[in-house]
Amino acid sequence: MLSNHRTLQKCIYPVISFLLWTILFAIAYSQAPLFTSNQNQYFLHGLSHAGVGYLNQDWLANTTDTVPVFSALVEVTYRLFHWQPIFYGYYAVLMGIYLFSLFGIARVLFRIDQSELLSLFFVAVFFLIHSAGLRFSLSQLLSDNWTYVLEDGVADQRMLGTVFQPSAFGVLLALSIYWFLNRRHFLAIIAACLAAIFHPTYLLGAGCLTLAYMTILFQETRQIKLPLILGALALLLVSPILYQSYTIFGGTDTATVQEVRQILVNFRIPHHALVSQWFDATAVVKIIFILCALVVIRKTRLFLVLSLPFGVGVSLTIVQVLTQNNALALLFPWRVSIFLVPVSVTILLARFSNILIDWLAAQKWISGRGIRAISLVLISMAVISGASRFTLDLMRKNSIAEHEMFTHVSTHKQPGEVYLTPSKMQDFRLATGASVFIEFKSIPYQDTDVLEWYRRIVLNNRFYKDFDCSLLSSLIAEDGITQVVISQESQFLGCASISRQYQDPNFLIYRVNP
Repeated sequence: MLSNHRTLQKCIYPVISFLLWTILFAIAYSQAPLFTSNQNQYFLHGLSHAGVGYLNQDWLANTTDTVPVFSALVEVTYRLFHWQPIFYGYYAVLMGIYLFSLFGIARVLFRIDQSELLSLFFVAVFFLIHSAGLRFSLSQLLSDNWTYVLEDGVADQRMLGTVFQPSAFGVLLALSIYWFLNRRHFLAIIAACLAAIFHPTYLLGAGCLTLAYMTILFQETRQIKLPLILGALALLLVSPILYQSYTIFGGTDTATVQEVRQILVNFRIPHHALVSQWFDATAVVKIIFILCALVVIRKTRLFLVLSLPFGVGVSLTIVQVLTQNNALALLFPWRVSIFLVPVSVTILLARFSNILIDWLAAQKWISGRGIRAISLVLISMAVISGASRFTLDLMRKNSIAEHEMFTHVSTHKQPGEVYLTPSKMQDFRLATGASVFIEFKSIPYQDTDVLEWYRRIVLNNRFYKDFDCSLLSSLIAEDGITQVVISQESQFLGCASISRQYQDPNFLIYRVNP
């Protein structure tokens, strides 16, 4: 009986502990209320297939889906539960994987679990540097560019963010590294490939990690069999995504592909694709984090795991800058930084924690109880700031100028309707379940779809700039516009083809005359 009790303790207590720490970390980090513009394009396909509103009639929902596995997850989840908050649960799990993986890496390298005091202090500072409170402080004291400096990569790309989206599955890259350090090589490969399966932009990162694992194993064993098996497994797992990516990004002809790449790089996502747009002081600081971490781990198994993708990322970035190749820019070789930076910061934090706790242990002015109290205060501050941030975000979302208008459309929408909205009104689709003509945030990637998206954006912006009634008539006739959303602050004087259907203090909705 005693043996069974001890076995139960070994199995149950770690699970309960993991769940509790995950919940606390998720609260401290703070996820924005569902749904936001960052989730629009990624949730659209899944929700439209699940029968939400009339999203299945939306033009963008019928373009090629670039993240089909994520869309399938969204669709199945909504069909089963019809309850949006379940997505918070998914994201909490990913946050737990993030916490578990980085803590595990620190544990393997620096044995931070050798004492309860060291573990607690490490976790406390880890919570603090990922807290909504610190992010807010950095944005106010420095600038918005510094908000995620301790956890994100360059070019405004990161594993975790404030919303649940495919990029959040980048935490599986950190899990892959942790499993490799624990010599669970097949699990390491599967985790890296799963990250790419959920978001194809992680193919390069997963490939770099796989190559590093194969190289290390060959160096350690001087046998080629296991590295080749792991490489073959990785290729097998990602082959469907590789084929899909080639199909989507391969294009129809050279001229079209070049035009589309120009639109994406210079018009839609220059903040992600142009080094001149994102290389600033924060990027330098992140590079320093990585270099310092490499020095710390230079004699460990992790050195090549981080240095190889870092070298590949830097080399391809330099090539892109020199050649100005748009195809290479859209490959985002610098995206490997999304796992290099948080892993590097974790390494430096673990090393710092070891040194500081050892030093404090030798001092007489502070006891272990004092260090424990400080750690608990830091964790409490992080959790409280996260909860406060989420509450404020929820209140802000419910008080936005569009809220009343969104509610009206959500309850009165009809099949076949297509709303013309300002291109920056990016929450309209998911907030109402109605179809829109176009908006700026959500984009397709198939070349012909991108050209159509660009055509719509140009026409949309032209109408809202000049309120050209002849252009509106053309949109009604050729693109099936049925409603037009107008801000009360605009100078719109009306058009003969439409009549007022709805108004509130902030917005008007006009319906096309029969």
